[in-house]
Amino acid sequence: MKELTVVHGFQQYLDYTENWAYKLIRNIPDTRTIIIAKEFLRYNFYTPEFEYIEFPVKRIDTKNKKLWIKLFNRIVYYLLKIYPRYVKSLLGDKKFDILHSHFAYAGYEYIKLARILKAKHVVSFYGLDYEFLPYNWPEWKKRYFKLFKEADAFICEGKHGAKILRQMGCPPEKIHVIKLGVEVDKIPFYKRKKEKNQLKLVQVASFREKKGQIYTVQAFYKALKNCPNMSLTFVGTGKTRKEVENLVEKFKIKDKVKFIDVIDYTELYDFLKDFHVFIQPSVYTEDRDCEGGAPIALLDAQATGMPVISTIHCDIPEEVIHGKTGYLAPEKDIENLAKGIETFYKMDNDMYKLFSENARKHVKQEYNIKKNAQKLQELYRTLING
Repeated sequence: MKELTVVHGFQQYLDYTENWAYKLIRNIPDTRTIIIAKEFLRYNFYTPEFEYIEFPVKRIDTKNKKLWIKLFNRIVYYLLKIYPRYVKSLLGDKKFDILHSHFAYAGYEYIKLARILKAKHVVSFYGLDYEFLPYNWPEWKKRYFKLFKEADAFICEGKHGAKILRQMGCPPEKIHVIKLGVEVDKIPFYKRKKEKNQLKLVQVASFREKKGQIYTVQAFYKALKNCPNMSLTFVGTGKTRKEVENLVEKFKIKDKVKFIDVIDYTELYDFLKDFHVFIQPSVYTEDRDCEGGAPIALLDAQATGMPVISTIHCDIPEEVIHGKTGYLAPEKDIENLAKGIETFYKMDNDMYKLFSENARKHVKQEYNIKKNAQKLQELYRTLING
């Protein structure tokens, strides 16, 4: 079968929390991969299997920015507007099969490049590009209308995302649901032991309103009245962390709650083995920020055999099966979240083992990154063949 040439376009490649994009691209079979981005971050998402096109002028990244640095970075910002033309100049006149833009704002940025490359244009929506962007900057509604007309296919993680795109005016025939996933075969399955009347909870997420840490603390505090033998660990930093810390202090539960700034992602699974349940009550914020799809961390946890407590939010009900791989509560429903915590607290090891095995099985069947990357490649070939 003919090898495809696919250009993957980003605004920024690649934030540490977006490792799932790297894994998805790396698992697409029979593909020559070219990565383009206005900015390249220096993390561990590089491989000699990919080709990278970097702009020769880069911003200076430093916290203590002097005036000349600020001016230089501003100049670079405007120079980057010609990045698509720079990409074309390096790629030459060869025909490319697919330009796959990751996030809608990157898709809009690369509309002209798709024309120049004479490539089919695929755009993936992930999170803030669903509702947050057009809600807070109305000009994006017009840009989305143009993007829906110009691009050939749009990818969502699940049914919720597809519904949002249809409501915004995207032609239904252009919408495709292709789930993300994890490298299940590389994730260890831990046979945790959980006795009745004990529970160790963990949440690994940046501290942002949509991640729901404030509701985690409130539900944990409420459940403590009936479930005293519990602990809660947060991993992450961000703008809402201080608010969460203050609430922990107000509830006088500092002896029950631990905060960790960061862990090495390569050691995530080993870290998770010491906990019983992963909790993340994601919510819509007032400015319409949301998960869009569902957090990959919920898949990571379940793949290790860890049940999840979360919310009926975006595509989370597809990732976490209520009553089978975890417990789902309505958004911002402290009472129901506390009930979920109490359910796992009182659960004996036999029932916990059943949830654990179901969680691993569900991820292996539905969210194996190799299978879903294969589906993405099949979509590429369908577009090319008309």
